[in-house]
Amino acid sequence: MAQESSELESRFPDLALASANFGFLLPYEPLLVLHGAACEARASTAPADSVAAARQFGEVLAVKLGQLTGVRLPVGDQPARLQTLARAGVLTAQVLAAFKDLHGFDGGELDEEETAAHLLDCCFTLAVWFFRALTGDAEPMAFVHAEASDLRVLAQQVAVLEAALPRLRREFDRIAPASLPAAEREQLIVSARDASYEPLREADIASEVQRRLAKAGWDVLGAGEEDELNRSLGCVLVGPRLAGGHRADMLLTVGGQVVGIIECKRDGTDLTDAMEQAGALAEAATGSSPWPVWRSPLPYRYVSDGRRLLFCDANEPEPHPRLVSGFHQPRTLARWQREAETDGAAPTYRARQAAYLQRQDEGFDQLRIAQRGAVRAIEQALAVGQRRALVQMATGSGASFTGVFTAYRQLHYARAGRILFVTDRKLAVHQLIAQLRQFSMPDGGRPLDDVYHVQELTAHGLAPSASVAVATVQRLSAMLAGTPAPEDGSESVAAYETAERQAHSDATPLEVSYCEALPPDAFDLIIVDDCHRALYGQRRALLEYFDAPVVGFSATPTATVLGFFKGNLVESYSYEQAVADGVAVDYSVYQIQVDGDRQPAFATPVDAVGVQARSSRRARYEDLDEELAFTVGQGPARAVPSERLVKVVTAFRNALPTLFPDRMQHGGGLLAVPKTVVLAQDGLHADEVVERVRDVFGAGDVFCRRITPRDAYAAELLREFRTTPQFRIAVVTDLISGNSDMRVMECLLILREVRSAAYYEQLLAMGTQTISSAELRAVTPGADAKAQLVVVDAAGASRHLQPLVNVTDASGQRGRAALERLLHRATDGRATPQETAELAVRLARLIPALSDADGAEIRKLAGRPLQELVTRLLDSVDSDHLASLRRAGGKRAVEDVRREALYPLTEDLQLQEVLLDLYDRPAPARGTTSGSRGRRQDKTAGRRLAEFVERSGPFNSAQLWWIEKIADVVATETRFDPAYLDSIPFSARGGTDGFLDAFGPDAAIRLLDELRRALA
Repeated sequence: MAQESSELESRFPDLALASANFGFLLPYEPLLVLHGAACEARASTAPADSVAAARQFGEVLAVKLGQLTGVRLPVGDQPARLQTLARAGVLTAQVLAAFKDLHGFDGGELDEEETAAHLLDCCFTLAVWFFRALTGDAEPMAFVHAEASDLRVLAQQVAVLEAALPRLRREFDRIAPASLPAAEREQLIVSARDASYEPLREADIASEVQRRLAKAGWDVLGAGEEDELNRSLGCVLVGPRLAGGHRADMLLTVGGQVVGIIECKRDGTDLTDAMEQAGALAEAATGSSPWPVWRSPLPYRYVSDGRRLLFCDANEPEPHPRLVSGFHQPRTLARWQREAETDGAAPTYRARQAAYLQRQDEGFDQLRIAQRGAVRAIEQALAVGQRRALVQMATGSGASFTGVFTAYRQLHYARAGRILFVTDRKLAVHQLIAQLRQFSMPDGGRPLDDVYHVQELTAHGLAPSASVAVATVQRLSAMLAGTPAPEDGSESVAAYETAERQAHSDATPLEVSYCEALPPDAFDLIIVDDCHRALYGQRRALLEYFDAPVVGFSATPTATVLGFFKGNLVESYSYEQAVADGVAVDYSVYQIQVDGDRQPAFATPVDAVGVQARSSRRARYEDLDEELAFTVGQGPARAVPSERLVKVVTAFRNALPTLFPDRMQHGGGLLAVPKTVVLAQDGLHADEVVERVRDVFGAGDVFCRRITPRDAYAAELLREFRTTPQFRIAVVTDLISGNSDMRVMECLLILREVRSAAYYEQLLAMGTQTISSAELRAVTPGADAKAQLVVVDAAGASRHLQPLVNVTDASGQRGRAALERLLHRATDGRATPQETAELAVRLARLIPALSDADGAEIRKLAGRPLQELVTRLLDSVDSDHLASLRRAGGKRAVEDVRREALYPLTEDLQLQEVLLDLYDRPAPARGTTSGSRGRRQDKTAGRRLAEFVERSGPFNSAQLWWIEKIADVVATETRFDPAYLDSIPFSARGGTDGFLDAFGPDAAIRLLDELRRALA
């Protein structure tokens, strides 16, 4: 066998020499040489065999791309492979079209020979593209037409190797995808995209550059027009002579002054090297220039091969050349000139970030620690010139507010000209706009929108006064790529759900073109608010179009997302950390198994992944690729069928008393069904689920209703679910809303297959957000606090993500006994890492129910808050944290951290008793006070409210109602979140809309800020 392999290997170089059109692929994949040569050799003599070889060429190349880029591909399904590669951003539209022809071109009106010739051309096109992608070689390559005698020799060599083809293919298919760092994967993808464009002829490069200049609003002056520099704001001098006998390809003038230089280079030239030459010419251009010069040397420098465009601003503190999609407009360079002249110490946007932001911390007191860390990390990344920065924040931990706060600081201190927020749903746009407009600026309390105009991006473009624009991905696609306008309702549906629902969704990569209403320099910064990974894959051209740094927020950064950001994860705040900090609640997972006519088996806990088996957080993110590729072609997602719905819903109903034992009433049964979201397959399935739920629970229409994104009253129904006690179960087919709106939810019942791990995490995130005790009791009678999310999986979705510890008995006597056992194990020094993690999770379940007095007592005994105790326990078993400790201090450092995390719990028996006692009494409302202290606080708050009313009035009776109810919330919650306006009791008077109607939009926002300050 070894001798046979050696003989085969020796024959491939001969085959490569004989094939002028495919032999150059030998160093990269011998099978491509074999299939390409077979297609070429038989195109005219055996066209059917040639077509078969072309199809195999396409299949092998697709698999090879997956191996090289680390993109996991489905087996045996070429259309699904191509969709997956396109979604990852590897294939452009032109390349994808060639692949599709290889797989499915039927010839149409062409005969067999013509079809074979066409597919041979496709093979050669892809071969050249693949070669250029791996080598960067942009030299023109033309197809070589061989003589008939040469083709006969080539066919003979192919025949010898084809005998071993089955074995060669098996060996090839066994090669696993490469495990690449995100930055390397991104570089491969960028190279593949660059290689898909045919190089321009040298004679056409200058013409193409001038065409692109004209698109951006520049006036290209012809011969003899050099003295007409004031004809337009921005003019271009072509081929001017410079001092010392030099000649520039083009000079840019703004307002009659020379400000920049453009150099044209043949395709394949290293543009970075060419930029250094442009820098030398930028100095020469200012010596004895016959035209007025703004600065010496010229700061704005461009180098282009007609396709790629490299730009450098020499005014930057440390200039870094960067690729841009188009020339900046004259008015943009004019603005940059004014800014540089106004502030010589910090002449550019990036210079101002470095000079001013790090010294300012005004308003940081309203941020959580994780939010402060994210803001600082973003600012540090931008200040040093990083063009892409990714922040991972668990859903519900305040990522949107962090983005808003970041935008405020960029506008206020770094003086950004305009910022774009991108999201993938219309409802999220409305929520972001409301959050931006209601943001109270720390430097005086004025609403952000009073100073920096906030606007939704529409088909009409941007108002000149807009400082912040908010847009959906669909809107950007319509403006830049000519896709159908989002009025079709697509903005209502999450991209996560679109991908889930469409087994053969369109994976064609977007191609953008210059848009005068939205030019590439329209924004100084782009903030992406947790969009689907398609934006960073097949739609990545939307972000690459703009010359602006991109800051991304993601709760679940997949490999595609990490790759786009070149692995630059500047800050990470995991779900486990959010649980420890009391920002999120833990979740437990149960399965319902229905087998034929037998009763469904409920409460089968899902196995936890285990702390010792869990990989690093970074590795999990890079491995969290969408699993859609493995179900493409299998039709719609599987769902619990009609005949089993009653059994499943009945099993869920019967298990609720066991799942929520602390909510039982004396006569038996729950006081109220916990707010539950049911995931159904589609509208018809959802309607059937609604009927079965009503039947099984014996409830009326209001108890259970359907909410789907395109329902006319979806927003109104969602508000009712959040704010009324009567609406208990919502049946949905999508993520339906911004996740900040689902904090009342305590149960998730999954009735259909979930194909994507990221989508599954989004579903969990809807229900793991915290809620105040007062707000929960208002909508769920009998509930003291939200301690967990209960996930009931009837469709196998929980395979995607197992909890660190699946605690299913956290309340009542069973929970107390389990906690007592773990405390004893820790005291005896026998707690394993898994038991330490379980101890942390059980203690975290107590956080939502802590009163102020409980928290103070724990802090006194332990020397730190309960949240910090949980954080230290989780850190002591966190693979990322432990890895850094081992690098710094070895095994001893790891042991010290574990011992210190357990120390307060093992050395103080009184602390153990306090924690155990929390299981023995009802949970008090969060933030309650007692005795004379509470009465003093009530009197103080009442006096402040009276003073505010007297000072700011007069108010009518309806307005006083709103003011008094807001004051009640502030008294118990310490901080009034505008989202509370859509909860009880405010929802009874119209929620946010009612509040705005009572005072008027502008006055309402001002009053809310003034009232918060008055009662603080």
